[in-house]
Amino acid sequence: MLDRENKIVYACLSPRTNEEVLDHFCQLYQYIKVVFTAADSNGNLIYHTNVMLCIGSRFAVVCLEAIQENKERMLVMESLKASGKKEIIPISLQQLHHFAGNMLELENTDGDRILVLSTQAYQSLNQQQISSLEKYATILHSSLNTIETAGGGSARCMLAEIFITPK
Repeated sequence: MLDRENKIVYACLSPRTNEEVLDHFCQLYQYIKVVFTAADSNGNLIYHTNVMLCIGSRFAVVCLEAIQENKERMLVMESLKASGKKEIIPISLQQLHHFAGNMLELENTDGDRILVLSTQAYQSLNQQQISSLEKYATILHSSLNTIETAGGGSARCMLAEIFITPK
């Protein structure tokens, strides 16, 4: 999970995370890495960081409960706090299981921010979390039941981030 503005990469350690490749990426692009171990409520390692962390332009949605090691949890919290004007919006393990961490903030050609997530994820959020997110982006949700059930992913997994400078 990249915080491009602050050049920080957040990564859950799992069989799908190669620290040598991560170190090479950080060296190549001058990023700082924040690595940690996270697990779901069944004790299964979280292998895609975007399942439990979404970094927006002015907010971060994170499932701190998934980071069981207190030292690592504090490292993630301190890094998110130190990265500037981002409101930290915690989600629970139950919300993580409803794909509430798997969302992506987009920007349209008018500069408006849009937060894309599944209806299942949206319905798992409480009113305070929704209100916090609505301060920063228009929320757009859609049923992604087939992807979430058959594919195991959600909204962010379906979207590509493209950073092309207009000519």
